[in-house]
Amino acid sequence: MTTHVGAERPLIMHDSLMQRIAALKCWTGPITCTPLVGGITNHSFIVTSEQGRFVARVCEERRYLGIDRTNEWLCQLAAHKAGVTVDVLCFEDGILVSPFIVGKTLSDIDVTQVDVLTRTAQTMRQLHGSLDHIEGELLYFCPFQTIRTYAATAQSLGAFLPAGVTRFLALLPSLRAAISPFTPTLCHNDLLPANILDDGTRLWFVDWEYAGMGNPLFDLANLTANRGLSPELENVLIHAYFGAANEQAFVEVQVLKTVSLLREALWGVIQGIKSTIDFDYEGYTNGQLMAFEQSLERLPSFKA
Repeated sequence: MTTHVGAERPLIMHDSLMQRIAALKCWTGPITCTPLVGGITNHSFIVTSEQGRFVARVCEERRYLGIDRTNEWLCQLAAHKAGVTVDVLCFEDGILVSPFIVGKTLSDIDVTQVDVLTRTAQTMRQLHGSLDHIEGELLYFCPFQTIRTYAATAQSLGAFLPAGVTRFLALLPSLRAAISPFTPTLCHNDLLPANILDDGTRLWFVDWEYAGMGNPLFDLANLTANRGLSPELENVLIHAYFGAANEQAFVEVQVLKTVSLLREALWGVIQGIKSTIDFDYEGYTNGQLMAFEQSLERLPSFKA
């Protein structure tokens, strides 16, 4: 939900944001600041200084989306200790500054390659396996709770909920009951290809604003939902993650993938009301709802 696509913000807004970035205490000398075009949630800039190159993201509070910027900062610090993302140079005045990663942003096509899926699964395991080293007061993430909260938030904002959403919400308890007990660990919760960078040696996960302690299988499901992976490629991902076939995990990933699509649709409804970014949120919502219904129909025990 933080892909680098979209339109640039007005220059006057850029000027104001760049002045805030230049005023940060972390710089040891003059900087140059260039807008990083795109984004459907945040405004980001590439900063060049004598300390190197960095990405500065203006982290405005988005409580209506469940985003807590202090939690984002703490989750990125924890993920850095796990070795799956870069450190934070500073987090002040609502701006988070991280080293710039020289590499390729994964595309939708990249994620259909077996070797890329395998490396992504291994990076997920590295993140999820960091439980014994996690520090900080990290928030808990539950996709079922998020969906209910998004629906209530959308209604409170006066948004029109698409047809069928009330009926879909009634299915959540049954969908949740299909998920086995799990040990919560640090999860990214927004793994779309554009949030994965390849520097030629390793993969890096970026953009931690939806991260928190939760179900590790949701990261797998979220990636398959965002990319629309085939069942064959989903099995490749699961096999690479567990080191063997896992039928129960495959079933639960199907359920969580379906849940992820509904979450994305409701996210689009809220953004259509709140966001000032030039992006087709209505079309995004409709696409996610269509994918949700198709995914729901493929679940043998759950029919729309």
